[in-house]
Amino acid sequence: MSRFIIIVSFISCSLCYGQSTETTKSLINKMHQSILKYQDLRFTLFRAERKNYKFVNGRFDSKLSMDPFRVYIKNTFPSKGSEILYIKGRNNDKAWVNPNAFPYITLSLDPEGKLLIADGHHSLKETGFTLFSKMFKHYQLIHKEKFYAYLKYFGTIEWKKSTCHKFILNYPDYKIMKYTAKKGENLYKIASKLLLNIAKLKELNPSINDKKELIAGQQIRITNAYGKKAVFYLDSKSFLPVYQEIYDAKGLYEKYAYTNIKYGKQIPAEEFSTDYKDYNF
Repeated sequence: MSRFIIIVSFISCSLCYGQSTETTKSLINKMHQSILKYQDLRFTLFRAERKNYKFVNGRFDSKLSMDPFRVYIKNTFPSKGSEILYIKGRNNDKAWVNPNAFPYITLSLDPEGKLLIADGHHSLKETGFTLFSKMFKHYQLIHKEKFYAYLKYFGTIEWKKSTCHKFILNYPDYKIMKYTAKKGENLYKIASKLLLNIAKLKELNPSINDKKELIAGQQIRITNAYGKKAVFYLDSKSFLPVYQEIYDAKGLYEKYAYTNIKYGKQIPAEEFSTDYKDYNF
């Protein structure tokens, strides 16, 4: 009798695992589809990013259009009232910046430069959900079915008055390793190619200028994955990853929370202009 119970239990667990894996695959596929589908987004983003054991917090309202890539940001904290507008290929590929402070003039700044990134982990060019989707596709391709042993689905939860699907991704083999640079590479290009966190590469290689071309054969330190652990929520209506926590070996590394998201409607082109009536460039 006990043997029968064990066999039934084993079959039941196998079925549950199979169903859970299929549910997970289906939801992740919907996430990829939604990120591709919703090319125009309005949202409020709260960010908390670790820098030298302390967290740098920020909050801004944004308008984003992916094709062509255009982004408008108005900060509410810090630098309240400051504005940024970036349109790929325009203004010599620099961002227009209204600092809302002295010298009270519109500046043109490198979207990947230190003045705009400050202590943040990402550049303007990484605004939105595309990088998140690229990372998942990358690890799905590398690990295939094993990827779903790392990714666990925890059902639905209520977050910010919305029903969301909760996931936790654990990458047990996360580690720091050496990388040999190829001709023409810099830290940004390596991070982009390997889908790693540029802020982490800067942290691991503090003496290296992140945009300076490395010498072919030069060794640097990188991580073998973007993070050790990720906790994220998919909104049950949009299937966008509206809440994200990323951990490294030391603990929480960065957190992003998207609220007031509006999707499915094209943003008028005039709202990506320095002359738009609601802006102060």
